[in-house]
Amino acid sequence: MQFILVDDHALIVQALSALLMAKYPGSTVHTGSSADEARALVTQFGSDADLMILDLNMPGVTQTTALLEELVQSGPAMKILVLSGVVDPRNIMRVLQLGAAGFVPKSLDTDMLTNAIDFVLKGGVFIPTKLLSESQKSGIFQEGSAESRPDEPSSQIHLTERQKQVLMTLAKGYPIKRICREFNLSEGTVKTHVAAIYRAFGARNRTEALIAARRAGFDITLY
Repeated sequence: MQFILVDDHALIVQALSALLMAKYPGSTVHTGSSADEARALVTQFGSDADLMILDLNMPGVTQTTALLEELVQSGPAMKILVLSGVVDPRNIMRVLQLGAAGFVPKSLDTDMLTNAIDFVLKGGVFIPTKLLSESQKSGIFQEGSAESRPDEPSSQIHLTERQKQVLMTLAKGYPIKRICREFNLSEGTVKTHVAAIYRAFGARNRTEALIAARRAGFDITLY
């Protein structure tokens, strides 16, 4: 596997590099410590990298999510896990809207961090459960109300039974091929269901779809 790791704290880079190489023997970890180095690493290795772990607050970053937005739009279909020492619910929501594969506070313990990385590599969207709960209480994950979601799914969202099943597997972090095996469906059929789910929720990616599904009342858990 190939990883891109960018953080301006040398000790964090060293610790995470060691963790990744221990968890995934034979992996290559490309490291950087600034926004410019992040851009250069994505240009050079982005198309082959399995995951990028990115600190939001680094030298050369004028707005908190500006670098993430730039990297997401730069082209490579690469998963980006955001790492930050600042836990701001609005920033968390923003990074997910931009298409990040998850948010990890720097205070997270090693076991949970390892689980988060593994979960994202398998196609999941990671937010620590406690963090998600606190964000919902603040009303960040829902417009106009402090409630986390309605008691019943919105009648305005129409999904077939199969699409609901696929939605649940997306929430579990299943990649497309595993969903195919789960329901004995072709890849084309699964992708059609996923596209229909995205359209139903007005989402551009899996992250947005899952957040919108929670907001609409579907029983979605982001691990």
